[in-house]
Amino acid sequence: MATDDDWASYGRAVIDIVPPGRAPFRLVPDQPGTTGGWPEDLVPPVVVVTAWDPDSARLQAGDNQVRHRRLVSELDRSGLVHWPAVGRDPDSPHFEEGVAVVGLTESEGVDVGRRYGQAAVYVWTPEAWTVVSCTDDRRHTYGWRVADRPARSG
Repeated sequence: MATDDDWASYGRAVIDIVPPGRAPFRLVPDQPGTTGGWPEDLVPPVVVVTAWDPDSARLQAGDNQVRHRRLVSELDRSGLVHWPAVGRDPDSPHFEEGVAVVGLTESEGVDVGRRYGQAAVYVWTPEAWTVVSCTDDRRHTYGWRVADRPARSG
């Protein structure tokens, strides 16, 4: 189960999203009630989920890549639109590859996160950026803004 320190980290994480045919961008948490301009033609919600580091255990990069490919294959089979996404704590070098899934409901996103051993998923809507637990009823809601994604790998 995620600790209070984990939840603090989730709340400050930024997510770099690479939608095809659009400029990459970074979602940045902000004060509740603050929102940026919702991308044109994007149907909410967008759920961000990863398969990396299940149960907060730091796996080797190769193991995380295998888990990520399994998640992407599952989403491909389902026909859901998804884009590459990388979540990172701006205060540390830690990052996790994941996906931003368009049109997945919050409960469906939580189910996916739970299957991959995740403590939480992110749910992005025009109104909020919410960290939703996959293990209990915990949730934290923030505002959000969009920033240009810095040129940085990994």
